Amino acid sequence: MDTTSEWYAAVKEWQRARDELTAAIAAIKWPNPTPGCLENYDRAYAHETEARDRMNAAYGRSRR
Repeated sequence: MDTTSEWYAAVKEWQRARDELTAAIAAIKWPNPTPGCLENYDRAYAHETEARDRMNAAYGRSRR
């Protein structure tokens, strides 16, 4: 896979992770969130962060 295709794939993955994080945030019931909602948020946040880092790394490789 060339670097541009790798970057596009990483962007798509990040978009899915961002949507997952948005859904997790919307599912939190304030002022008394359940532990399950918070665990889901933590998992989605970690996934979005990892996907963003991969996207940025792939972008850096494609710009060389």
